[in-house]
Amino acid sequence: MAARKLLATAVALLCASGAQAAVTISFYAHHLGSKGLWVEFPHAYVTLTGTPDAGGRPVKANFGFTPPVVGPDVLFGWVNGAVIGADDAYVAKDTPYLTFPLTDKQYAAVLSVVERYRSYLQPSYEIDKRNCVLFVKDIALTLGLSASDDAKFVREPEMFMADLKERNAAFVARLNAPVGQVVAKEPIPALATRQTGQH
Repeated sequence: MAARKLLATAVALLCASGAQAAVTISFYAHHLGSKGLWVEFPHAYVTLTGTPDAGGRPVKANFGFTPPVVGPDVLFGWVNGAVIGADDAYVAKDTPYLTFPLTDKQYAAVLSVVERYRSYLQPSYEIDKRNCVLFVKDIALTLGLSASDDAKFVREPEMFMADLKERNAAFVARLNAPVGQVVAKEPIPALATRQTGQH
């Protein structure tokens, strides 16, 4: 009996260590603010931290889609866009709306979305057709999450993230539950293979 308990404990520890080794994704929304003389506009982005299950170097990165320089011209049509990472101080101001571990296949899928946005011909950013919210939405859909198509969210990162969190609360709770804890079942979203129509 003691041997069985010891074996069960060992399995649980292995499962827990595997979860910690995975790359974790977090979804963020940055509010309007300032940094010195610079204005920080509302912004949606994701962070990736951890180590792939297959091994390799630790991952610490974040990705958002935005014009390199935000000016009045973004309100009047297409402008140059770029996938840009923020510094630690920027991320520290925000609280993630969703956080959960990725399989290596999902991690690769997220990087594929990032590369697709990087490869778009310029000008590639349009405030209502391809912006930071729609970039994050694309990642969410690629991971099989549920996301709203309501146009009211397109220019509202915080509103979009709050809705995304609510829609996927049960799914995220299951992924983050401690080993052995039972959470109300909900179908786990399959990895999406299609691209969204927001491009």
